Amino acid sequence: MLRSTLIRTAIAGVVVLGLAACGSGGDPLSGGDAGSSPAPSEVKSITVGSADFSESQLLAEIYGQALAAKGVEVKYQQNIGNRETYMAAIKDGSVHLLPEYTGAALDYFKKGATETEDDAAYNALKAALPAGLEVLDKSPAADEDTIVVNKATADKYSLKSLADLKAHSKEMVAGGSSEFKVREAGLKGLKEKYGVEFKEYKTLDAAGLLSTKALQTNQIQVSNFFTTQSAIKDNGWVQLEDPENILPPNNIVPLIRTDHKGANITDTLNAVSAKLTTEALTELVKRIDVGKEAAKAVATDWLSKNPLS
Repeated sequence: MLRSTLIRTAIAGVVVLGLAACGSGGDPLSGGDAGSSPAPSEVKSITVGSADFSESQLLAEIYGQALAAKGVEVKYQQNIGNRETYMAAIKDGSVHLLPEYTGAALDYFKKGATETEDDAAYNALKAALPAGLEVLDKSPAADEDTIVVNKATADKYSLKSLADLKAHSKEMVAGGSSEFKVREAGLKGLKEKYGVEFKEYKTLDAAGLLSTKALQTNQIQVSNFFTTQSAIKDNGWVQLEDPENILPPNNIVPLIRTDHKGANITDTLNAVSAKLTTEALTELVKRIDVGKEAAKAVATDWLSKNPLS
């Protein structure tokens, strides 16, 4: 009888603790005690990840090389994949640090977010993050999503705004990443806010070579690119205005696990963010995408010209 009483008491204690944890801001992240432990004063090693496009890989290299110069042991997991894939990696502790974008990350953690100003999106993102994840200072550098059409299509239908697409969209083929097909800053938002539906959607890549070639050759007429990409200007593509604000502000920001947010990490990455500008980032991305330079070499060059204090 005593043994069964003790067992029932122990089980009750576990249930109470479990309920208390559920009421403390969400489940802690796996891969350690990131959800409950305070940030360490200093971090000796870190794994930096990136998405599957050149700018993300460049930023990961800049972050990693800046930290390595401060004595941190750095490992990389580059080209992880789309947002769903790399978010799973930082949640399970496979990576500890990622370059992110304020508005896009906010939409991931808070579906239907409506913030359209830089600071509002940043503050909303901080509030929306689960226990165990944090963002450091946002950079003035931004890479916005933009929806573009090739010049022939813009001229044919007199397109200047996303609203102009509605009258002709069922004659057009859109293409791009799998994310663009389903997210608010994409086909979902175009349908809900502008009444736009396309004849067909071709799943290609995230503003990469496949989407570029398809838009150049008119296999698709509409796609999602990023404002730091020189391909927009080089090809004379038209960026459509967005009066309903389905495209969020996207300042660059380091996303980090709390269990790897040491003061040495924070100070270094905040210094990097302060130095980055949209103009510089545009030129760096062009060196990779057009000049075919390696992201690692471009990052090294930028850091050599922008020493951190």
